[in-house]
Amino acid sequence: MRKPLVIGICGGSGSGKTAIANALLKYYKGTSLILNQDFYYKDLSSMSFTSRCKQNFDNPDSIDFKLLFLQLSKLLSGNKVEIPQYDYTKHVRRKKTLCVETSKIIILDGTLIYSRLELVELIDIKIFIDSPDAKRLKFRQRRDVLERGRTINSINEQYSKTVRPMYDKFVYPSKKHANIIINDPKTLDKSVHIIKKEIEKILV
Repeated sequence: MRKPLVIGICGGSGSGKTAIANALLKYYKGTSLILNQDFYYKDLSSMSFTSRCKQNFDNPDSIDFKLLFLQLSKLLSGNKVEIPQYDYTKHVRRKKTLCVETSKIIILDGTLIYSRLELVELIDIKIFIDSPDAKRLKFRQRRDVLERGRTINSINEQYSKTVRPMYDKFVYPSKKHANIIINDPKTLDKSVHIIKKEIEKILV
C-alpha cells in the first residue's frame, strides 16, 4: 500500500490557505483529509481567562507540535487518531475529539507548519501562499467575527501586536522550504489547478 501523500499549505493568516485546502478536500472527496494546525493549540485551561487572552497565539510555542507530529506520523503508518478540537473564544481544548482514519492524501494547513523541520521532512508537496498584508487582514477580520465570535477591535489589536510581527519573524522566512509558491492568488480555481497538477505527477 502506498504511503499517504502529504500536502503542506502554508502562508500568513488570512492568505487563503484553508479555502484552497477545502477545495482540494472537495476535489479528492473520499480520499483526502485535512489536519489544521489550529486544532493543535496548547490547552490553556490551567490559566485564568484574562491570562489566556494575553497569550501570543502566533508564536510557534503556542502550538503542540509534538502532538501534531505524533498524529501525522500515525496517519502515515495507517493508524487512526483522535484529533483535538479547540474553543477559540475560551482558548481551551474541548473535551470532545474527532476520530479520523488515514487517507490517500493528507492536507496539512497552517501558518507555522514549516517552522519545524521534523514536520517539513514529512511533507511531500510544500506550498506557500504569498498574499498581501492588507488582503490578509481583511480576510481575518471577516472570518474571526463570523466564525470565532471575536470583535473587530480585538482582531486589529492582535494583528498589529502579534500576527504581523510573528509573520515577519517565523512565517515568511519559512517560505524557503516551499517547492510551490503561489503569489497573491487571484482565483481559487487557478491556485487549485496548479496544486492538482503536482499531485497528479506523484499519484500517477
